Amino acid sequence: MGNDDNTASALGLGRDLMLAGSRLRDAVGRRAQREFGLTALQSDMLLLLALRGSMISTELATACGVNASTVTHAVDAGIERGLMLRERNEHDRRLVDIVLTTAGKRMAERVRALVADLARAALEGVDQPAVLAESLAQVTRNLDKGQLP
Repeated sequence: MGNDDNTASALGLGRDLMLAGSRLRDAVGRRAQREFGLTALQSDMLLLLALRGSMISTELATACGVNASTVTHAVDAGIERGLMLRERNEHDRRLVDIVLTTAGKRMAERVRALVADLARAALEGVDQPAVLAESLAQVTRNLDKGQLP
């Protein structure tokens, strides 16, 4: 019976993790759209590019969990708004890097503040947010390592 309890517990936790992530992403998307005219994907891309400096489209697609054509459309929209640029990769001229403009960097800071605000609200009533944050970071590392079947 103990193994069934563990399985049920893991299923419940997995569902809760997916639901929490989905709800936070939806909240970011709604608020970013309302306040900045950005989609959740564009917000994700701005944060990733601010963190990494530059990425190629396939890296952005993988990091955001979408296909390359979806990223291409979002990058095109970012370029039209003056938030992003495409530049030839210095090390491999066949590749094109996506980078933030100065305006894109400023917008990324605004998005970062929005996410932090929503995360603070989401963590209301959580006794040890630092422990939760480290635990979620470990879950992400486990998933990134491909340890899961």
